[in-house]
Amino acid sequence: MIAAGKQPRILVVEDDHDIRESVVEVLEDEGYGVDSAGDGREALRVLSEAHEKPDLILLDLMMPNMNGFEFREQQLKNAEHATIPVAVLTADGQAGAKAAQLRADGLVRKPVKIQPLLEMVARLIAEHAP
Repeated sequence: MIAAGKQPRILVVEDDHDIRESVVEVLEDEGYGVDSAGDGREALRVLSEAHEKPDLILLDLMMPNMNGFEFREQQLKNAEHATIPVAVLTADGQAGAKAAQLRADGLVRKPVKIQPLLEMVARLIAEHAP
């Protein structure tokens, strides 16, 4: 569980409904505030409408409408959103190279294992805390 104080926010961008809902539930159970989106286009809308920006984005790469690469390109063009750390969520065998190409801060391989996910989320939020 996270410490008392400001509740960190996470944006989960994943097109697979079951994976997205499972990750959201695990993160909420740990005390995080969580928003979610089913593709990059929806995630950009969520970011633009958010009252406070997320502390971390968990980003799937392969999605319809706007994939993770296209989302990340748009995110980095927006000065307000460019500083939000991103961890890639993927089953891709070339995940490490693709995460590096995106300048991602972390990588979560699917199928998602809860403990490594929570450790990475806590580490990335702590590293990027103001």
